[in-house]
Amino acid sequence: MTTNSARLNIRLPEEDLLELEAIRERTGLQSVSDVVREAISAYLHDEAATWNSDLIKATVPAALMEDVESFIASGDATDLNQAVTLALTGWAEEKKRYYLEGKVALRQKMAEAIEERSTRKGMARTVSRMRVQ
Repeated sequence: MTTNSARLNIRLPEEDLLELEAIRERTGLQSVSDVVREAISAYLHDEAATWNSDLIKATVPAALMEDVESFIASGDATDLNQAVTLALTGWAEEKKRYYLEGKVALRQKMAEAIEERSTRKGMARTVSRMRVQ
């Protein structure tokens, strides 16, 4: 089975070509072209995650940043972008649960208040009937 492909010609500084050749030797790939194809594939994969996203800028306390960097180093995230995305995802999910549970609690309190009000009205009618007798 053949796949469609296109030829791409590029010019690189000699140092970059030497580095690509060293990568080819370390990875065991057949050619520098294979190294470039792998690099482009990895780049496109990494960029795919950013196609539908927003860039944010934040000031973070140094102590917190040290903790984040140590968690990244221990493998909890691959990089700062992933760490921030994971943190924001957790925070957003927590807020969704809070507001969802808050709505349920509010509905329950309203139902209890309506029932209590109905009970008071019923008791008031009973008292007024007892007075009439």
